[in-house]
Formats: sequence, C-alpha cells, structure tokens
Amino acid sequence: MENENIENNALTESSWVVAKVTAGKEDEIRENCAAMLSKDVLKDVFVPKHVRLKKYKGEWRRETRPLYSGYVFMVTDDPETLDKALLKVPGYHRLLKAADVILTVSDEEKAFINRIAGRDNVVEISTGYKEGDTIKIVSGPMMGLEGDIVHVDRHKRLVTINVSLFGRMVKTTLGLELTYKQAEQE
Repeated sequence: MENENIENNALTESSWVVAKVTAGKEDEIRENCAAMLSKDVLKDVFVPKHVRLKKYKGEWRRETRPLYSGYVFMVTDDPETLDKALLKVPGYHRLLKAADVILTVSDEEKAFINRIAGRDNVVEISTGYKEGDTIKIVSGPMMGLEGDIVHVDRHKRLVTINVSLFGRMVKTTLGLELTYKQAEQE
C-alpha cells in the first residue's frame, strides 16, 4: 500500500510545491490546473482532505474538508516553469516561497502526508479513548501520533495536532471519535 501512495503522488523524482489559493476554492482550482496546464509542467495536483463529523439538526454527519484550507499541492519536475504557467489559472495567488525561492515539500513531509491521507489523499477519522489525561488512538491514521496532540475538542469530535511543513510546525485539525475507557474493577 505504501508503494501505491508513492506512485499516486509521484513521490520519487518530482518535487511537491504548494500554491496559495482562495480558501473554499481549492477543488475548483485543482480542476482548473489539471485542465489548463500541460502534463509536462504539472505531473499531478491534489488537495489533501480530512473527514470529520459535524452535527446537523441533532444528527452526526460525515463531511470532508481541505486539510490545509487555501492550499493546493502540485507535483512538478520544474517549479519555475510551473510558477509562470499558473499565472493563467483563475483564483491562483502564488506558490509558497522564501526569499524568492520556491519552497518544496521535504521527503519526510511527503511521506507523512501519504501515511495519514493514503491513496485518495483523504485523512479518515481516527478512533481512540481517553484514560485519565492521556489519549490513546486505537485505529485510524493518527495511530502513533498521540504525542503530537495539542488540543482535543470532545464535543466537536476534533483533535488538533502539530505537523511539520516547510520546516515549521503547523496546527492541523483532524476527526477523532473519542470514548472513555472504563476503570477496571478490582
């Protein structure tokens, strides 16, 4: 499965770059990029997403939202040419840069996104329980990330974790189905 993820996002030779776009328009801009740009310049374009539960009229429903609101991930062999080609895409703002140098996602960051988002680039809801002050994840993409949790909102069924992106920590919200473990009777 891991090899499928690597092939799915062209992890091997190509660079991942991130475009700042109008929040709420990520899918529309992803589609425009795929339709308007040559495959020679743009190998792949995707919007990592996460599934969360949201309560509407007393019922919990699944909804999918962008993992990083206002950002679209792109795979290219030539970031400079891609930067110029993107100027014709409506809603596109800019590629993320530092001192006029286009930032690329590191191999570790690519592997992390592939691990939690899987082949479809969607982070599913994790399941866990609270034991005292400790959160234990028993299933889902957050397994092993308990130490990265910075906030839990039990009522909204969300958890905020710290994730490294471009060498800095970014807070990311994910879905978490949380229960309380009963104290064992002696």
